Amino acid sequence: HTFQSNIAMGRQSCEAILRLVGGLASALLVVTAVVAFFADVLRELSEGRILATGHYFAECVLIGGFGAILVLAEIQPKQEISDSAPFTTKLSGRALFYLLAGLYVVGRKDTGFQAWTNFLAGFLCLGVGIAGLVHVKAEWSRTGGLPPSMSQPMSGPMSGHEMSTTANSSPSPGPEQMSTS
Repeated sequence: HTFQSNIAMGRQSCEAILRLVGGLASALLVVTAVVAFFADVLRELSEGRILATGHYFAECVLIGGFGAILVLAEIQPKQEISDSAPFTTKLSGRALFYLLAGLYVVGRKDTGFQAWTNFLAGFLCLGVGIAGLVHVKAEWSRTGGLPPSMSQPMSGPMSGHEMSTTANSSPSPGPEQMSTS
């Protein structure tokens, strides 16, 4: 193997590990939503608090729904998911979601069983989000902020400097373009 092929294999391994751990973090979000449904939604419903029931139900749908979407996006990406949730197609989008979900879930409850499950799921989401953003930053630094397909040197009659000079220069207006006032 050449050095460059080893580097490419390392990047692919890192992305595979991020997908695997991201799938686990997403599954924990679904578990968190199911636990919250039984602990919060049903409790509030039994006590007749309709607005609180609606709040916790919406929270469960958002946490569990996005967790389920990300489980599918991480483990087996489908076109339907990328169409419905385009942020799942890029590591940067998933990483930002994990970061926000982790920040939300990690401090959701202060005591009891839910506090521990929320802390575990939130901490794992934070870790995946931070690791994903670090990986994205490393890729951007390596490629100069361009997608890999655009980061290769140009092989043609014009160099990058000539292209920028040509693109930035505009022809002088001719006499027919000058207006007389």
